[in-house]
Amino acid sequence: MLIGDKVGLRPVEEEDLPLLARWRNDPTNRIRFYTPLLIPASGQKKWYEKLLSDPTRMLFMIIRLEDNAPIGIFGLMRIDYRNQNLEPGPFVLDPSQRGQRLAMDALRTLLRYAFGELNMRRVYGTVLDFNISAVLGFESVGFKREGVARKAVMVNGQFHDVIYMGLLREEWSSLNQEGLAGE
Repeated sequence: MLIGDKVGLRPVEEEDLPLLARWRNDPTNRIRFYTPLLIPASGQKKWYEKLLSDPTRMLFMIIRLEDNAPIGIFGLMRIDYRNQNLEPGPFVLDPSQRGQRLAMDALRTLLRYAFGELNMRRVYGTVLDFNISAVLGFESVGFKREGVARKAVMVNGQFHDVIYMGLLREEWSSLNQEGLAGE
């Protein structure tokens, strides 16, 4: 398990799939995905089997350390070992756990793993423009806005911008040496 301050990250297991489907299908989570589709249990199993055979993806359960309760999922995708890049995602949090800074702890833990153990030099991601808390969260650990795809994704009948964000290993290291990342 990867250990943060308040959460740990462990690989997703098959018995986690019903919980993942419930979180993924929650309307407050589904709005943050690029597709509004509901995920059936059978679809979740097929997705999991594909995940297991894909070396460019890792998915972790977020476990609250104080009681070992699963509270979400967070992963790494598009892992490019040659060019040392990856994208965090997908991220889904149990709606009852929002506002406790647990997501930020999970992000910092994943970044330590990505830069330290996987030897990545760049972590990048996209955020929908209305997800201000995610933008601010990424910025608080050092991510920079790298660009915008204007009106690229439709959510609830409206087109929204996709914000591209990135963090380089030297930026992450500098912030951690100064004690700023995630504070």
